[in-house]
Amino acid sequence: MCHQQEGEDFATSIHNTWMGEATHVVGKEGKMTGKLVGINDFCIAVKSNEALCGKCHAGYGLSEHDFSVEKIDCLICHAPNYKKTASGPDPSIDATAAARNVGPPTREMCLRCHALASGGDNNKRGNLELVMGAAEVPRDLDVHMSTGMACQDCHTFVNHHVSGRGMDLRVDDTDVPVTCDDRRCHGREPHAEGSMYNKHTDRLYCTACHVTAYGKVQTVEMSRDWEHTYLGKGNLYHLTTVRESNPAPIHVWWNRMSEIVDLADPVVRGDDGAVMMAKPVGGIGDPASKIYAARFHRGRQSWDGTHLLPYRHKTVKETNNMTQAIFVATGKIYDPVQYVDTARYLGLFHGVSPKEDALTCKDCHEEHVIDFEALGYDVEKDASGDLISATKPGESLNLADFNAKAGTATGAGEGADEPVAATPGFGIVPALGGLMAVAYLLRMRN
Repeated sequence: MCHQQEGEDFATSIHNTWMGEATHVVGKEGKMTGKLVGINDFCIAVKSNEALCGKCHAGYGLSEHDFSVEKIDCLICHAPNYKKTASGPDPSIDATAAARNVGPPTREMCLRCHALASGGDNNKRGNLELVMGAAEVPRDLDVHMSTGMACQDCHTFVNHHVSGRGMDLRVDDTDVPVTCDDRRCHGREPHAEGSMYNKHTDRLYCTACHVTAYGKVQTVEMSRDWEHTYLGKGNLYHLTTVRESNPAPIHVWWNRMSEIVDLADPVVRGDDGAVMMAKPVGGIGDPASKIYAARFHRGRQSWDGTHLLPYRHKTVKETNNMTQAIFVATGKIYDPVQYVDTARYLGLFHGVSPKEDALTCKDCHEEHVIDFEALGYDVEKDASGDLISATKPGESLNLADFNAKAGTATGAGEGADEPVAATPGFGIVPALGGLMAVAYLLRMRN
């Protein structure tokens, strides 16, 4: 091997083993987990689907769980326009020519796997699309990528281990967090000095305001139903899916811990009858939590009443025989097959909008684009269901009334074009304060 040390480093990475020690998953801290033993509401599980998953796995040993150095395929991350199978380079690719054009990973190289997760462009993440791998990316698609930033500018690598973990992912591959408020990026006060927005950063993560839509070019999958299939293109059975264009994010509290289901975990249905596959941990009363932009995905898949079941995709799509598909994966016969609704939350961290399109004070405190009730605020609504007030439990400040908030603070802040409401008779107070500030500054300048 030419790059022996790099190979040895990569051999233990999450990109190769698809396993690691959980540090931020409730109930799994210190335990080994990962995609290899996980289950989800998209492609379900790796088990019995190694040939399909192996198209992106960075090696040739997935089927045998052989993650040795000799099985690594460096080209999937380092060669342009490359394709592979679970056992070797795709027959349509000249692997020798690809090896002669290796270089640092580009967005195109990362996105051919991450944008195509779950079998198609923008099926899973919602804010990672193949078009983002182009040499030129429009600002309104993603402001960071439009400047030419590569994925590893944020997702830094340490000995071929990548930094960063999504809201619904299990393993941190390094100890380096990926966060907008890192001092090397935007810092904890990213707005102009004195901006009202800087007073929100202790409870609002950047994406809450700066990710305003997703599925911007390629529509995004919102639900996937494995029970109700139909015969379609290629004489194959297709799943029932729902896709949307440019949906707005939802907002959730997150303290960087998550709850995530693995294949071996017993599951229970929630109040809505669905099994929650992955969700952020946090809440309004948790000082470590911030509000993040997120999306919600629904699924319908097989289970035995206690565990969600793996099955082979190819069998379902070719024969529509779920009993046989489950048997291939488990060696057990389930007939009839039971199905259950499932759901998950996914964080939205890409597709950052230009600052002129970010949410302003008015959007939240007057137009109510965030769901105060879902976030745990005490709310009052009128007979039509319109929001009248939203207060933090135990407090009286009405966050649903823009003018009321402005009258109790220092103003609406940048980005708002409405006049600030003031209590009658008290307008003189801020005026005097302003005059005193001007006098002080003039004195200092003299």
